[in-house]
Amino acid sequence: MYHSKELSIASVPMLRAFVVLSKTLNLARTCEELNATRQTVRRHIHELETIKGGSLFKVESRQYQLTPFGRASIAEAEFILRQIEKWSCQSKMNKASSEWLESNRYVDQDGREFLSQQHPVSKIATNGLPIMKSVVAAWGASQTQIEHEAMAKVRPYLVLFRKVPSGWVFAEVGEKSGYARWFGWTWSKSAIGKLMQEDNAGDDFNEFIAGAYARIYGEGGVRLDHIFAHLPKAETDEVVPVSFQRLLLGCVFPDGTPGLGLLGLITKQVEIDALDDQFLSHVPEDLVMDFEI
Repeated sequence: MYHSKELSIASVPMLRAFVVLSKTLNLARTCEELNATRQTVRRHIHELETIKGGSLFKVESRQYQLTPFGRASIAEAEFILRQIEKWSCQSKMNKASSEWLESNRYVDQDGREFLSQQHPVSKIATNGLPIMKSVVAAWGASQTQIEHEAMAKVRPYLVLFRKVPSGWVFAEVGEKSGYARWFGWTWSKSAIGKLMQEDNAGDDFNEFIAGAYARIYGEGGVRLDHIFAHLPKAETDEVVPVSFQRLLLGCVFPDGTPGLGLLGLITKQVEIDALDDQFLSHVPEDLVMDFEI
């Protein structure tokens, strides 16, 4: 774990060298991306390994590979770099607020636009999607307890997270959830126990949508957002536009520890001021979740 004392020694270039090399596993490509020499990258890795007290990489047949220790360290290193970008105003996310409600915008390296807009929770009662109304009613009846019998009917539609120092861990992925519906059976069954950063959505998207997680997790409240994004569909590399309504729920596990419930409903019924509605026509009809349960 990167403690504050270590961070005073482990410079940002060290962490960047570690993160980039872990993705490329190629020293030449890492040097090119960082605009650094081989000697500099090797030195950063060596110094970070000295601080951490273990080898992050091994080299076999002139090919870099992460060690088990390196794989265990990468998620936290990425998390720290994202926080540094936010604190130094280098984040790619643009945030705004109006009447206490947030809106976010992000444009990826391929020029694709990601948008989110928070809505009052009261909208669920007036014109909410049927599944969302059912989930809110069950959550209230359960008094936030995940294992309560009132949650049984809606739980297959939820994704549950636990919070750990390095991020959000998948505790459960409902087989009928929007996540499972979009990313497919293989991913949803393999996600349990993994950090959110390790899923198929990508780091930038996860940073984009996770901004509200900590507050709802800590307060135990509810939050409604409408989101438009571009995500890899099912088990292919094809990136497809998708829009969905997201409900965040503060929950409690049986042992009394807090959890975070996420309901993501794929739908074309989104209200985002900055979104051109023509993009909604690209959302696959067969995945839309406007039905009742």
